[in-house]
Amino acid sequence: MPAASVSLNEMTSLMAHLPRYASYGSGGRAVDAERIFRRSLGRLLKDCGDHLLNVAEQRAEVLSTEQVEIIDLLVDHISSIFRRLDREGIVAIAGDPLVTVPELEELDNRLLLLAEASLSLTRALDVDQPSENWFRNQAIQLSQILADLSRTAEERNYLLGLGWESEFARMRRR
Repeated sequence: MPAASVSLNEMTSLMAHLPRYASYGSGGRAVDAERIFRRSLGRLLKDCGDHLLNVAEQRAEVLSTEQVEIIDLLVDHISSIFRRLDREGIVAIAGDPLVTVPELEELDNRLLLLAEASLSLTRALDVDQPSENWFRNQAIQLSQILADLSRTAEERNYLLGLGWESEFARMRRR
């Protein structure tokens, strides 16, 4: 994955909200910290989706049907990540915290890099520039990065006790 360069403010905001797992001792604090981090990551991904949709809207007469479908597919990938970020439940670090916390920190770092690369690739699709090359190259790369981001978020959910099973618990409460 190439190094991405995006706004320092966006990445600083996300990094400022990185979880501090030492404070995850209490369930309430852990849930709050997770919510803040997940919302920060979600805002960055929303920016990606908004940019793609704005380009599609502003260039509707120039984009082919296939290119519009690619944008829709990428926005769907982002939506699936939102579902993973929207997991509810009791946050409980799985297994031995001495082993799990470094794994979580590594996943968090990976999420940061993937989010940065996603934003950078998304912004490379410019409203005013020809886009054929972007759809041929960067769209594929962005799709792969979003899939990796989704898998990483799911792995992180599992280590925090928020695996897919938590969706069934939420449905039972309704």
